[in-house]
Amino acid sequence: MLTITKAALLTALVLALGVAGCGGDDDQGGGSGAAPTATPSKPAGDGDSEAEREAEASGKEKRCDEVGDISGKPKRRFPKTLALPSGARVYESEGPFGRTVRYFAVTSGEPGELPAVRDRAAAALKAKGYKLLDSDQEEGAEAEAHLSRAKGTVDVQVINLCEGKLRIRYTVS
Repeated sequence: MLTITKAALLTALVLALGVAGCGGDDDQGGGSGAAPTATPSKPAGDGDSEAEREAEASGKEKRCDEVGDISGKPKRRFPKTLALPSGARVYESEGPFGRTVRYFAVTSGEPGELPAVRDRAAAALKAKGYKLLDSDQEEGAEAEAHLSRAKGTVDVQVINLCEGKLRIRYTVS
C-alpha cells in the first residue's frame, strides 16, 4: 500500500508542477522569463525573413557603394552548365555548403523589372537544358524561379540591390 501512496504522491506532484507552469500572467513586464535562444546566422541577402525582404525591397534607395564590392570576382567559377542573362555579371560566390553553392550576379534594372529579369535568367537556363518547375514573385521585392536538370537544381532569386541595379542569386544544388 505504501508503493501506491508514493506513486499517487508523485503523480500529484507532477500534475501540480504542470499546472503551476501554466498559471496566470503575474509578470507585468510581459516576458516569459525564458532566455532567447541563438539562431544560426544565414548569409546576408538570403531574403527569407520579412525584415530581410523589406530591407532588400528598399535596396533601390541604397547607393551601390554601400552594398559591398559588386565589381569583385567570385571565389568559385560560375559553372559552364549554367547561363546568365545578357548584361549580368557574377561578382561573388558562397560555399560549398554540402553540394550547394551560391553565385551572386548583378545587372541593371529597377524594382518593376524583377519578374522580367527572373524570366530572362530562367530562359538562359532553359537554353542549357534546365526545366522550369515553378516561379513566383512578391511585387517590388523579389521574383524567383526554380529549375531542374538531371544533375541538380537551380533556384534563382532576383531582388533590388541598389540604385539602378538588381541582384540575381543562383543557388545550385
